[in-house]
Amino acid sequence: MSDDGKGFFENLMDGLPDSVKYWVSLPDPGGEDNIWEHFHVFNNEWIDVQNRMEWYESPNVPTIYTDHKYIFKQNMGMGRPEETYYEENVDNGGFASNMEVTEALPSGIGGGEMKISVEMGTKYPPSGENNFCMVSYVVDTQIKYDVTQGIRFLPRFLANPLNRFFKWAFMLYIAEDMVDRDGEYAVERTREYFQYLRKYHGEEPSQTKSRQTEFTPLPEEGVFFQ
Repeated sequence: MSDDGKGFFENLMDGLPDSVKYWVSLPDPGGEDNIWEHFHVFNNEWIDVQNRMEWYESPNVPTIYTDHKYIFKQNMGMGRPEETYYEENVDNGGFASNMEVTEALPSGIGGGEMKISVEMGTKYPPSGENNFCMVSYVVDTQIKYDVTQGIRFLPRFLANPLNRFFKWAFMLYIAEDMVDRDGEYAVERTREYFQYLRKYHGEEPSQTKSRQTEFTPLPEEGVFFQ
């Protein structure tokens, strides 16, 4: 160790030009060396698969809200949802609630997860002995993966070409089929949720709107869902 307290390697690095120092340094996967920067679904960021809205006019809506919390756990085996928001009008009984639940995706690759988020709220207050009213469900289905950033223990001049090859092979041989299958699974789980809603309300929805995204791999532009 030198008099300045630095080791031999640190002193050697200090003596190199910045352009050389850059290439012999280790990759920074949290910064410019993030190979999934333009592919958010593989970068641990939630990406929409489906957005769906349904409205019901039925009795016993407050009771359905209470029982609704158990759809995911008891009926679908997904665990108890986390309620992230609740608001109630104490004067007329109207309410709004946001809840979400997550589940591992069947591919088992890259720590894939799906999330179903539900915004439930009355459109007008419950009334009468049977608490009849209209209630809306806005349901977002999302998926994400935390795919490895590749090699991090080699200097950039070695790691970057290897990581580009890994990214190319993953996109070509794994990504499209994986996301297609997992996306279909997520949509099917959401469809199952709405089937239980119909049973709870005892009727078909009065109105339905749905938007589903499709997996479209365009690696050169970084677009996966459009």
